[in-house]
Amino acid sequence: MPNYACKLVDSSGAMTERSIAAKSMGELYQIMDRSGERLISAKKPAFNLSLDMDINQLLGLKVKAKKLPPKDLSMFTRQLEMLLKTGIPMLDALDALEVAAVTDNLKKVVGTLKSRVTGGSQLSAAMEEQSRVFSNFYVKMVQAGEASGTLPNIFAQIREFTIRDMESKAKVKKALRYPMFVGIALLVAGYVQIAFVLPKMAATMFANMKELPLPTKIMLGVSDVLTQYGFILFVIIFVVISALKYYTSTPAGGYNFDLLKLKLPMFGTMIKSSVTARFSQMLNVLTSSGVQVVDALAIAGETVDNKVFEKDLKKARKDVLAGVSMSVALQSKYMPEMATSLISIGERTGALSEMLEGVAEYYRSDMEDKMEGLMAAMEPVLTLIITAFVGVFVLAVFMPMIENMTSMM
Repeated sequence: MPNYACKLVDSSGAMTERSIAAKSMGELYQIMDRSGERLISAKKPAFNLSLDMDINQLLGLKVKAKKLPPKDLSMFTRQLEMLLKTGIPMLDALDALEVAAVTDNLKKVVGTLKSRVTGGSQLSAAMEEQSRVFSNFYVKMVQAGEASGTLPNIFAQIREFTIRDMESKAKVKKALRYPMFVGIALLVAGYVQIAFVLPKMAATMFANMKELPLPTKIMLGVSDVLTQYGFILFVIIFVVISALKYYTSTPAGGYNFDLLKLKLPMFGTMIKSSVTARFSQMLNVLTSSGVQVVDALAIAGETVDNKVFEKDLKKARKDVLAGVSMSVALQSKYMPEMATSLISIGERTGALSEMLEGVAEYYRSDMEDKMEGLMAAMEPVLTLIITAFVGVFVLAVFMPMIENMTSMM
């Protein structure tokens, strides 16, 4: 029976370390439940020889942590919230999280935080130094929690926001997965049929025919172009995509691309609802945590993932600094009127947090409804495209065969 080196928190909130014998992690959790203790981390001693060596570590070089996946960041936030709620000091909590880290990158992140906090820095300052890992939104929230002494509650709000954000993005990806799969499958199938299958059939079955049907001529013409100029076409497509990617990475290009997305039929309204819901939720979390409105607008503008809204929010922040109310400052071409109206009501009645939460819920639901409607509309369109593709290929192959059989009769 293996022994696990465990870090535990007892019912009084004190953290202890001891070795516990258990057949599996499942049995270890059962032992914890019976003893009334909470398991922070457990390591099973084992000989581990890894061939995946980090040359930077061998040379003693300092390696910066990479950006954490949303799931890892959410798990880190949840664990830190849980530890701080039990009354464990920050350094002990970070030490426990470093031991319990499931990835090397997360271990680097927590280790860097621990070393900076040990040196006397505040947690928010240590997080701000790792800007690739912790967003401005995350840092400002932690600063507000440190100032008010409510860090556990702040981490709970960050975690809730992260989970909702992940769920919204997951729904969008799920909605786009089917049409993307169909499109890629059609492109691959079409290329194989036109570039390989049809030319072989033309060289054998259609060789003796004087005149080929129009669909067959078109398909063979496309096949000749792909055969002779396929590499050149591939290079051109690659260059065009690279140029577009570079252009959209520039400030002007990114703004114009986001503006184009907002003007697209059906997609534009869905994107507008998604950005409005994200902005409202973020603004609510920030202002209810004690962050000043002007700072909250600046943070929200940097993280709405749309350059058009970002520009409008920068202007709104300047207007608020000049003395204009937030609801008036937020009025713009792409900010929904209902959102600004509800925010105005919240400002007048002192229920801004409730109104922002209502705006976020409404536009999140509106985005999901539009997404479902878009998917319902895309299904028959994709069916027609698949039918047309199969029909053209069938005509190109079978029409010569039918004409050949007719002439023989």
